[in-house]
Amino acid sequence: MKAKATVLAVLTIGWFAYAGFASPGATEAFSGAPDLISPDGPTIWAMAVGSLIWPILLIPVIVALATITVWLARRDDQPAPIVTTPQEAPGDAPTTEIDAAPTPRVALQPADSGPAPVNVIEVPKTIPANPVEPLDAPTIQTYSVGKNPTDLFFDGEAIWVATQDDDAISRVSLDGEVLATLPSPQYPNSIAYDGESLWVGSYFAVRKFTTDGEFMAAAPMEFRRQSATLYAGGYVWVANSGRDTIVRITVDSEQADVIPVGRRPLAMAFDGEHIWTTNNEDDTVSKVSLDGEPMGTFPVGDGPRGVAIAGNHVWVTNSIDGTVSKLNFEGETVGVFDVGNLPGDIISDGESLWSGNRTDMTVSRLGFNGEHLGTFHLGKTPGAMAFDGSAVWVAHPAAGEMSKLVIEDIQIATFPVGNAPEPIIFDGEHLWVGNALSHTVSKINIDGATVGTFDAGGREPNALVFDGESIWTANQFDHTSSRISLDGEVIDTYPIATLPRTVVFDGENVWSSGCWEQLLYRVDGNGNSVPPVPTEGLGPINLFFDGDFVWAANAHSDSVTKFTLEGDIVGSFEVGDVPIAFAYDGENIWVANWRENTVSKMSRDGEDLGKFLVGGLPYGLVYDGENIWVANSQDGTVSKLSESGDVLATYPVGASPAKMVVVGDSIWVTNTSDDTITELSK
Repeated sequence: MKAKATVLAVLTIGWFAYAGFASPGATEAFSGAPDLISPDGPTIWAMAVGSLIWPILLIPVIVALATITVWLARRDDQPAPIVTTPQEAPGDAPTTEIDAAPTPRVALQPADSGPAPVNVIEVPKTIPANPVEPLDAPTIQTYSVGKNPTDLFFDGEAIWVATQDDDAISRVSLDGEVLATLPSPQYPNSIAYDGESLWVGSYFAVRKFTTDGEFMAAAPMEFRRQSATLYAGGYVWVANSGRDTIVRITVDSEQADVIPVGRRPLAMAFDGEHIWTTNNEDDTVSKVSLDGEPMGTFPVGDGPRGVAIAGNHVWVTNSIDGTVSKLNFEGETVGVFDVGNLPGDIISDGESLWSGNRTDMTVSRLGFNGEHLGTFHLGKTPGAMAFDGSAVWVAHPAAGEMSKLVIEDIQIATFPVGNAPEPIIFDGEHLWVGNALSHTVSKINIDGATVGTFDAGGREPNALVFDGESIWTANQFDHTSSRISLDGEVIDTYPIATLPRTVVFDGENVWSSGCWEQLLYRVDGNGNSVPPVPTEGLGPINLFFDGDFVWAANAHSDSVTKFTLEGDIVGSFEVGDVPIAFAYDGENIWVANWRENTVSKMSRDGEDLGKFLVGGLPYGLVYDGENIWVANSQDGTVSKLSESGDVLATYPVGASPAKMVVVGDSIWVTNTSDDTITELSK
C-alpha cells in the first residue's frame, strides 16, 4: 500500500511538471535559446521566465494534491480489529444472555462509553483540612442573578451586582429576589456607591448613574482595564490595571488625579486614612493618602489579589502562594496563613475573614489572629464577595449565580478514616466505614473516635450492610462479600455478583449486584447460595430494602425495578439519568439521579411524584424522619430537602461526599477524596 501511495504521488508531481514545461511559452523560450546573445536576447529571456512562472506558482498546489493523494491511498492501511470470543466461565453458576438491543431508554454500552461504572467523583482534598473540633458551618442559599456577575457591594439595604455579560447592574434583596435590573456600560466589572449615586466601571470608562439607572456623568479621563472601584474619603477611587495607576475622582466628576502605584493593581481597601492597593505583578501593596500622595510600597506574597481591612491590620490574598498576608498599617508583614488554592477576593464580617479559593471552589475562614476557622465547599468558583451585616455573599461568575452564607446553629466535625471511604452504616452502637482503597473497614464511636480498623477480607469494600449480628461487605474487585463480626474478625468470604457495588439485607437473605449485571445474587445468613433473581433493568448498581420490597437502581436504563422478597418483579419505573441511590420516607421512594443532578420522588406503586434539582452529581440519600438529605459529590456539600422536594438548605462537608447515615440528631457523611467522615449536627 505504501508503494502504491508513493507511485501516485510521483505521477501527480510529474504530470504538473510536464504540463508546465511543455507549455507553448516554455517551448518557445527554449527554442530561442541560440538567439540569447543577440540584442533581442534579454527580451527572449523575459518571455521564457514569464512562461515558467505559472508552473512555479503551482508548486504549493502540487504538494497539497500529492499529500491528499497519499492520504487517500493509505487511509485504509490499518490493521484489522482483533476479535476475541468470550471464554465460558467455569462452574455451574447460572448465566444470562445479555441482549445488546436498545432498551426503551438506552442501549447497553461498552465500558468506555456508557454511564457505568459510576464512581464518586474524585476531587482535590480540602485545603486546609478541617479539624476534629466542631466548627460553625455556614448555611448556603444560592440564587440566579445574571450572566457573569463580576462585582458585589452592599448599600445598607440590598446587594448590587454587576453582571458583565448582560451589560447590566441588578439590585437584589437580602432574600435573593432581583428587585431591579438597570442597563450599564458595556462589560461592567466593578461597582461602587457614594451614598447617592452609582459608579460603574467597565474596561475603558467609569460612569455615574442614579439608582434608577439614569446616566449622570462620565469620569473625565480614559481608563485601561480598570479592575476595581471604591468610594472612600469623599472620593471615588479606580484601579487602572492597564496603566499601573489608581485614579482619584471627585464626586462631581469634574476632576481626576492619576497616582502611580505598582504593576497591575487589582483591588483596593480603605483603612480610614489611607487607600491600600494590591499590585499583582510586583508582589507588593501600595499605600496612598487621601490627598493622593504615595506613602509606600511593601512586599507581600506571590500574586497578590484581594485586600481587606480588619482588626487594625491589612489582609492580602496571595493567589499563587495560596496564602493570606497580615500587615500592620506601617506595611510590615506580621503573619502569613494558609488558605486554599488560588485565593481571590477577601472580606471581613467584623469577627473573621473570608477568602474565596477559586481553584478549590471553597471559602476559607480565618480569625483575626490567623487561626483556621474552617474550609467550606461551595461547589462553584467564588468571585467577588460582600458582607451585609449578617451574611457573606459570594458571586459565582461562571454559574451566573450568587450564594448567601449565614452562620446559624449548624456545626461540623471531621474525623480521619482510611483511604477513599464510601459506605457508612450504624449497628446501633458504632459506625462502620468501608475504606475502598485501603481494603479495610473502620469501627468508630459516635464521638468520632476510631475503635479499630480491620481487614475487609477483600479488595475495595464499597458497600456495607448490617444483618443484626454481622457486617457484610461488597468487595468490588474480588467479586465477593465478607461477613465480619462486630469485633472486626472476618468470619468468611462468599462469591457474589461480578464487580459488586451494593449489598442489602431483607431480614433473611443478603442481596448483591453490580453495574455490569442483569442478575441480583443472594446468599442466606450463613453464606449459602440462594437462586439469583433476573432483572429487567440494565446495570443494577444499587439495591435498597424498604421493609417490604427490594428496589434496584438500573444505571444503564435509567429506571428502578421493584421486587418481592421471592424475587418476582412487581414493576419497573423510569426515573432520571443514572439512578444511584435510594431513600424511603415511610410513604414514598426517593431516587438520586447521578448524571442529571436531580432527585426523583415516586410512590411505592411507581407513580411519578416529581423531580427536583439538587447539587452536582448526587451520590447518596438518607431520610432523617423529617427531611431528605442528598450528598452532592461534585460540590462537597449536602442538601436538606423537604418532603415536598424544596431545597431548604445546603451545608458544606468535605471533598467528594458519598454516603450518609442518620444517628440521633446528626448526619454522618463519608468524604471520599478527603479520607474523612464528617458529623453534621443538625
